[in-house]
This record gives sequence, C-alpha cells and structure tokens, in this order.
Amino acid sequence: MIRVQSMQPFAEGDIFLGCTLLDNPDDDHAGIGRILQFDKHLNLRGVLWTEGTTHLVGGLAVDPNGVLWAFDNHAVLHVNPKAGRQMPIADTFLPRFYRSASFAKDGSIYLGEHLCAKDPPPGIEKMTTNTFRHIPGESVLGFGYIYKYKPDWTLDRVFKSETAPEFTGFKGVTHSTLHPSEAFITYTTETSKRIMRYDVVNDRQMPDLVTYPGDMMDGNWVIALRYLPDGRLIATRGETYDIIDEDGTTLATHTLGPLNWSDIALCHDGAHMLVSSIFNGTVLKVHVDSGKIVGRIVTGLVKPRRSLAGVAEYPGLPLLA
Repeated sequence: MIRVQSMQPFAEGDIFLGCTLLDNPDDDHAGIGRILQFDKHLNLRGVLWTEGTTHLVGGLAVDPNGVLWAFDNHAVLHVNPKAGRQMPIADTFLPRFYRSASFAKDGSIYLGEHLCAKDPPPGIEKMTTNTFRHIPGESVLGFGYIYKYKPDWTLDRVFKSETAPEFTGFKGVTHSTLHPSEAFITYTTETSKRIMRYDVVNDRQMPDLVTYPGDMMDGNWVIALRYLPDGRLIATRGETYDIIDEDGTTLATHTLGPLNWSDIALCHDGAHMLVSSIFNGTVLKVHVDSGKIVGRIVTGLVKPRRSLAGVAEYPGLPLLA
C-alpha cells in the first residue's frame, strides 16, 4: 500500500481525527496509524500516516502552541502545525498508556493513564483480541494515575488518583479535563458511576463531583468529559450529554443519538463542540447550549474496523517558529 503524506499546514478550524487503518486479523486494535485532517467546513484536507505506532492512535488534543498531540500504547506523538508533519517521538515521557491531555497556562501538561490493572482480566478475550502491553519493568498494564510534565516534557509529579469500577475491569483515567482555575483535574473511568476530581495543587483526592446511582448494567454512567471556560462541565452519557454546574447539578441534558459518544473537543468559536463515537465512526458538531447538531462527519469506520479514537480542533493559534 502506497502511503502519501498529504496533511497540510494547520488552518483555523481544522478538525483532526485519529482513524488508524486496522489491518491485523489477529488484533482488532492493531494497524497503520493515521490522522485525518478536515477543514472547518468538514471537508477532507489531508492524511498523516504516523510513525512509531502499532495500535489505535487516539486521545487527540491541541496544546497552546498549536501542536497536535496523540497517543498509541506507550508512544506520545506530536504534529507540527506549521508543517503538518509528525515530530520525532520524545523519550522523556514515562512509558504509560496515556489517552487524555490537559494543558496549563504555565506550559505544564497533565496526562491521564488509561489503564489500571496488573493483567488483562479473565474473559476479556470475548470482547477484544487486542494485544495488551505491560509497562517495562513493572509487570502491570497501568496504574491509573495522572502525570504532570514540565513545559520541557520532563516529569514533574505523579498523582495517585483513584479509579472506578467499569465493565472491562482494566481501565483507569480514561478521560480527564483541567478545571479553568487549574486547581484540579476532573476525570472519569469510562462507563463507571463516578465523575472524580484530583487536587493537583495540594496532591489530594477530592470528593466526587457526581456519583450516579444504580449498578453498571443500567446504562446510567459517564464516558467523556470537557470543561467549558465558565466552569460548566460537559459529560457524555450513552446517547446524551449533560451540562453540569460546579456543584454537580445537571443543568441540561441533550440527545445526540446512538451510540456511546467517546470523545469531546471544544470549538474555538466558544459556542460549539465536536463529539465522536468509536462505535459508529461518526463525529457531530453540536451547539453546546441548545444541543442542535449543525454538522456531521461519517468515517464509515465501524466494527470490526472501528478506530475513531480521538478528535481535536485547531483554533488558529500562533504557529511554531
């Protein structure tokens, strides 16, 4: 297969999707790493074929310098916005299965560790053929912690965050978002009952923002999270999303449709967001407060080729020198 690097220099409103080309019949998460680039009108602009990756490329985010971040197993990827090309993989990050990133005003980076288990749980082979990778020298899949890195990408602190029970039994901090005050991280273990918080100033677990009632079979769980600049929290919950205030009160609930919306990216206009689902391979552009769907990208990547594992928007920040 001929792979042509066609990703363009980033333009304001560009949308990026992690869409690995799954081509391994023995591993349903393995394939050729790929990030798709769309313009602000949801038209395809280009493709970046990633280097140094083997499985789902996801957890996309854009930092304050305009650099696009993505993750695969223990690799942390960066894409230069001026060139639209992948930068060399840095060796400063601890080898962990990161899947979410938040960026502080001082340049610090907070990464959430997606996995929290010693080994794949019994019976997981009925759900996935994924080849799980242990942390070198640790003999565990992951600890489910939050890691703070300095602006030069060297480790600053490790926060031993709690995690919550969920269906698969091996997930940790799957989605995380930095509060606008930058005093704490709000996070969840997807399909669990808890929206948790960790004080990154005083290094302590905080009370949950929300703890949902019932058991895990009732569908009353949380998946993806994202803070709005005013401190309200967006949380996807199956076919819907909630807008939650700082006291944990649900202010509004809007319907997205099936099925299990797994990532959120805020749009630079301050009014819209992008939500994606790895299950149906679709991205929706949604007006946050009204719930109105104003745009849609359909990748066609559904089971057994489902690989839409991250979404991000480029807000038009100053480019790297």
